[in-house]
Amino acid sequence: MENTRRIATLLLVTPLTLAGCDNSTGETGAEAFPAAFHSGEYGIGLAYDNHQARAVTETGGYFGDPAWRLDAEPDAPGERLLVLRLNDSDEILTGELRLGVSRDPGQVENCTRPGPLATSSETGTTERDGALFTTYQGGDAAMNHFQSLRAYRAVHHGTCYAIDLVLQGTNPEVYDPPREAPFSREQGFERLEALLSGVAFDEKPKGRS
Repeated sequence: MENTRRIATLLLVTPLTLAGCDNSTGETGAEAFPAAFHSGEYGIGLAYDNHQARAVTETGGYFGDPAWRLDAEPDAPGERLLVLRLNDSDEILTGELRLGVSRDPGQVENCTRPGPLATSSETGTTERDGALFTTYQGGDAAMNHFQSLRAYRAVHHGTCYAIDLVLQGTNPEVYDPPREAPFSREQGFERLEALLSGVAFDEKPKGRS
C-alpha cells in the first residue's frame, strides 16, 4: 500500500517535472496523461508522462534484441521488466529507457561494474528513492549505425537493478536527401534522464526480508 501511494504521488509530480524540461515532442497544446509501471515481485515502480514516452514490447534494431541489461554477458540470467520509448523516436534516432533486474548471485556481485560496452572505467553515483546507483557511459558503432548508453546500476534488497538510457539510430547523411533526427542526442538524454524522477522502490519486495 505504501508504494501504491508513492506511485500515485509520482503520477502527479512527474508530468510537472518533465514539463520543466525543453523536451517538446513537436506537438503543442497536448495534454499530458500520467501512467505507471509497478513490479511487486521486484519491488520497483516507475511513474511517467505518456505524452513523452510509451511502453513497448519490441526493441532491438541493428544491434539486436538486448538482454535484461544492455551490456550483459551472453546467457547472463536476468529479466527485462520495462522499455519506455520516446514518442517521437524514428529510425534516425530512437531514445529508450530500459529497466532490467537479476537476483542471480553472480549478477548481483558484479552488478555495478562497468560492462564491455563502457567507454571508460570512470564511474559516478546518484541516489534514486534511497537506492545508490553507480553510473557510467558506453556505446557501440558500426556501418553508419550507433548506440549510446548511460547506465545506472544498483544493488538494493538483494537485487541488481539495471536502468539503461539508450540512444540508437542511423547516420542521417546516408539518406538522399539527408534526413533530420527528431531530436538531438543531448535532448534525447535530457528527456530520458527526466523519466528517472518517477522511480520508486517498495519498502519490502516480495520474498525479501
